[in-house]
Amino acid sequence: MKVFIALTVLFLGLGPALADTARPSQAACDATKIGAKDLADCLRAAADRGDKDLAKALDDAMKSIDGHVGLLNAQKARWKRSLNDSQALWTSWRDADCQDVAPFEAGMTAKGGDPRLGCIIDHDAARIDELKSRYP
Repeated sequence: MKVFIALTVLFLGLGPALADTARPSQAACDATKIGAKDLADCLRAAADRGDKDLAKALDDAMKSIDGHVGLLNAQKARWKRSLNDSQALWTSWRDADCQDVAPFEAGMTAKGGDPRLGCIIDHDAARIDELKSRYP
C-alpha cells in the first residue's frame, strides 16, 4: 500500500512538470517571442528540417538492418520492405491527423502559428526518437 501511495504522489508531482514541457514545434518556434510572419517562416523551416531528419533516421534504420548478423539477405530485404511500408502508413496517418484534426484542436486562431505545421513537426520528432531507439 505504501508503494502505491508513493507512486501516486510521484506521478501527481510529475504531472505539472510534464505539462510544462514544450512540444518540439514550440521549442523550435516560440510564438510568444516572434511575430506572425517570422513564426510562419520558422515553422516552415522547422518542418523542412524535420522531414530531412526523419529521412535520415529511416535511412539509418535501414543501415542498421543491413548490419544484423545471422539473417539471410532475403530476410533483411523483407524487413526493410516492411519497415518502408510501415513508414508509408505512418506518414499517411500523420498527414491525415495534421491536416484534418490538428486545426480543430488548435481552434481557428493563428496565435500559435499554423497548427498543421506544428503537428507535423511534433509527430516527426516523436517518430525520429522512436526510430532511433528501435534502431540504434
